[in-house]
Amino acid sequence: MGSSELRSPTLNLYIACPQLTPAASTFPAAASNYCQLDELLTEEEKDLQIKVRQFMENEVAPIISKFWEKAEFPFHLIPKMSTLGIAGGTIKNNRGLL
Repeated sequence: MGSSELRSPTLNLYIACPQLTPAASTFPAAASNYCQLDELLTEEEKDLQIKVRQFMENEVAPIISKFWEKAEFPFHLIPKMSTLGIAGGTIKNNRGLL
């Protein structure tokens, strides 16, 4: 068996991952809340969830397919993501943030 016989066919991302095509500029609504986790969130956490979703729809979804196709990471989004307050010192104890 020659090496050309072992090669996989070229992957067409628009067929394999239609959600990554430029036409998919917004994320679909959550289809279910099977574990009912939303009911456990405080109002502050629900607001953060909405804020993160809006960021993903406005900043990530319009550009991510281009980065996916080139196997690159959109590093320019990191400073913008930091303003969301979703990473780093977010765990609180009786003395404040860890």
